[in-house]
This record gives sequence, C-alpha cells and structure tokens, in this order.
Amino acid sequence: MEFNGTFLVSIISFIVFVFLMNKILYSPMEKIVSQRKNFIDDNINTANENNKKADELSVEREEKLDGAKNDARTRYNESVNGFKEQRTMLVKKTQDETSNELTLAYENLNNISNQTKEGLKGKMTDLANDIVEKVLGYRSEVQGFDNDTVNNILYR
Repeated sequence: MEFNGTFLVSIISFIVFVFLMNKILYSPMEKIVSQRKNFIDDNINTANENNKKADELSVEREEKLDGAKNDARTRYNESVNGFKEQRTMLVKKTQDETSNELTLAYENLNNISNQTKEGLKGKMTDLANDIVEKVLGYRSEVQGFDNDTVNNILYR
C-alpha cells in the first residue's frame, strides 16, 4: 500500500467530516436524547411521588371510612340501647299498672263476693224456714244455725 497525498487528504477530510458531523448532527442529537432522558426521569419521579401521595390519601381515606363506620356503629348501638331501655321502662310501667289494676279488680271482686255472702247468710234463715214450711206444710222458725258451718260452706 502506498501512502501518497490522496491518502493524507482523505484522512484530513474524514477528520473534518467527523468534526462537522459531531457539531451539526451528533451534539444536537445527544442534547435532545439527554433532554428526553431528563424529561422522562422527571416524569417518572413525579409519577412515583404522585403514587406515594395517592397511597397516603388512600390510607387516610380508609382510616376516615373506618372511623365513620365505627362512629355510625357506636351511634346505632347507643340508639338501640336507648330504645331498649325505653321499651323496658315502658313494659315495666305497663306491667306495674296492669298489676295494680288486677289487684284492685281482685279486691273489688272479693268485696262484692263477701257482700253477697253476707247477704246470703242473712237470707239463709228465711230460706230454711221456707223449705221447712214447704216440706212440713206449716211455718216453723228455724233457729240456731251454726255460723262456723255456714262460713265453711260459703267461704270455701
């Protein structure tokens, strides 16, 4: 191989070509690639930060929902317990009133029964005299009823 002036001009023109290509084409392309890489890296960092914020907000939202659920459950239970207490008081009051009314009715019935028995006790002599008159044919006054026997018969 021979080294002549053409070879030297070819080498120099190649070096000038590489230098010019570097200035005109490669440097701007490297700059664009570098800008894109920085842009993509910034977007990835921003996306990661937004994901972290979204996760934090999601956790905060879940905590708030749990708190609201617990608060609602507590209020519901308090309301139910309040209604149960009211129901218990109302049932107790009604039972007491009914018990008092039953006691009064029972006492009234006993009083009426005793009055009726006392009235019958007084008429037993007349009834016995009427029976003797019908059986014997004449009126005879029956006397000496045993009050204990009459009480035993009437108050069983």
